[in-house]
Amino acid sequence: MRKRACDACHKRKIQCDGAVPQCNWCRHHAMTCTFNRVSARSRGDNDSSKSALRRAAAAGNGERIDLAHRLGRVEQLLAQRHINASPNRSPALADDLDSEDSENPSLYSASPRDPATPSTICQIPAAAVAPETPAAELLSDDKTGLRICFVKFHFAGYHLGDISAYSGIPLFSPEGLNWLRCRTGQDPALLSVEDRLPSSYLRLPIYGIAQQPGSVSLSLPERTVIDEGLRFFHNSPLKLEFPMIDSVLFQQTINTAYDSSQGPVSLSAACIFSFLAVLSLFSGHGCSAAHRADGHEYSRRAQAVLTLLPQEFNITSLQTIMMLSMYQLFSGQIASATMFHSLACRIMFMLGGHTLPDPWSEHTGHSMDYTVRARRQLRKLFWLCYIFDKEISIRTGQPPSIDDAHCDLTLPNGYLDIQYIDYSDVTLLDDAAVPVLPGDLRLSIIKSKACKLLYSVEALRKSDTELLRDIRELDDELERWRLSVPPKHRPTLSIAWDASIDHYANAPDRIRTIVINFEYHYLVATIHRATGRCRAWANAEGGSGGGGGEMEGVSSSLMLSVEASRSTLLFLRTTVRSLLGEAFWMIVFYPMSAVITVFCGILLNPLDPRTDEDLKLLAAAPELMKTIRTRALTLDEMVHLRMVEDFLMELTRLGNCAVLKARQEQVGRVLAYM
Repeated sequence: MRKRACDACHKRKIQCDGAVPQCNWCRHHAMTCTFNRVSARSRGDNDSSKSALRRAAAAGNGERIDLAHRLGRVEQLLAQRHINASPNRSPALADDLDSEDSENPSLYSASPRDPATPSTICQIPAAAVAPETPAAELLSDDKTGLRICFVKFHFAGYHLGDISAYSGIPLFSPEGLNWLRCRTGQDPALLSVEDRLPSSYLRLPIYGIAQQPGSVSLSLPERTVIDEGLRFFHNSPLKLEFPMIDSVLFQQTINTAYDSSQGPVSLSAACIFSFLAVLSLFSGHGCSAAHRADGHEYSRRAQAVLTLLPQEFNITSLQTIMMLSMYQLFSGQIASATMFHSLACRIMFMLGGHTLPDPWSEHTGHSMDYTVRARRQLRKLFWLCYIFDKEISIRTGQPPSIDDAHCDLTLPNGYLDIQYIDYSDVTLLDDAAVPVLPGDLRLSIIKSKACKLLYSVEALRKSDTELLRDIRELDDELERWRLSVPPKHRPTLSIAWDASIDHYANAPDRIRTIVINFEYHYLVATIHRATGRCRAWANAEGGSGGGGGEMEGVSSSLMLSVEASRSTLLFLRTTVRSLLGEAFWMIVFYPMSAVITVFCGILLNPLDPRTDEDLKLLAAAPELMKTIRTRALTLDEMVHLRMVEDFLMELTRLGNCAVLKARQEQVGRVLAYM
């Protein structure tokens, strides 16, 4: 007779020796050896159960299954590739599909989660079949069918789709669209939203591409232009927040570029073009009219120069590539920013910036030579690479370029002492001083841990217990960081409707507080949103147990994600007038992520007392995002923002429909019992 494996060995799919009272595995791991799971049914029973389910679905609507197949074929045609025959299966459940599929044939169906109608199978309306979508052609390779990978978005046990890092808009999966239909009673107008995405947002331009010789002017601007730009940088908070250059070292770069013996094409010239491209983003903040020129043109010049030069790996080339990455990132071109960033990280590795001992711990006396400045600048560039690396990784869902295990993450000596100081006269601080840097380095380190522990391939294989443990530990670490922040800047999980930070008179202090709050709320939402893929949701729906306490913990954690997202929108409403327009494409990511989570929270709990407030936040989001902008937008950016506005308006409409549907069903249940 075949021995039956214990619960622990069965879950891990390892051989169990069946010893009593404990098998070998459980004895070595100090675990209780149990045999509580329900035995799988026979194949015949499974087939009969699945046939019964299909008959029940067809009884509700004879054309329903045909429509589902037709929708699947249309989606295959749009994407120009073959997709998996079971697209509704969540990756988080992949390791248990073989056993649980047979036990719960409806586990992965798109049935609504309304307790009043637990057995209803969602109808797929014919209107869901959308026309051709050019975006599908742009996202896939015509020959291989390979597609650009986006961030996977799970909520309440469903894989709702992938969030585009280029537009911030989800590409809803069939499972996600079915869930929206079930909760709202409407056919979402979301399949065609991505159609209007400009092709430039989906291409990955590498420098020099599509540029003909002589098509780009390589002449340097007048010397006075770059000299004024350097003075502006030295006298502004930029040198502390974004130390992309050292003023003393960069002066030598300028001298080299304008040396007639060097010729018009040099690495120093490329560095100057990159610097002017970044400065063009800060027009209207003390930057002279000469620096408000077309940043895109300066960026093209820098790229063109780089294509004509032999490979050089030094601090000048690192600064050039880093500034090109910054310009693309701040311009909303995250695809090309990612390419430049990866190259910057590799140059930084070659120069040893990731293992360089803290140069601010060295005693330099009263003088500072070129070598010390260079070492400090290299270390500052490492931290900039690290910050942007974690930001890009968590936004795109792609692996980071920098592995923490290979880096010395010791904070600069004195960093915590100056992180939240009030600095009204930045000219008193030398460029080589300990950098303030954007945000807080400790938050970037927590962000890196969250990516690895919650969203890596290894994390997707974790059990609910392991996942919840990591979420709790990350949440505890984030709370310790929050309590270490001075009360003046300290964020809170919940934001009141009348919250204000107008009492911060110093602009750098105000901006720092805004950024810290956005990052904190986003991290809370990101950490706790990981519970959306827990198996407890499927177990609760399928009636296979799971324990009320576990489900209560999972649900509470997900609601923390919704609360943090709600606070992001409330904080944006309060501080929108204080935001810098040049940071629009960095800031807009936070409310876009928050809107999607708040919207899903409305669909999950449409009768929640705060639903009306949440709907007001959704309705106000488009106007809030418009208020951030201060500079002229390109045609692509205007089309992109119109697409975002349409998407947010559709979410608001669907949210109102979900609330109306839930209230009508509630009234119907009351009348039925009368």
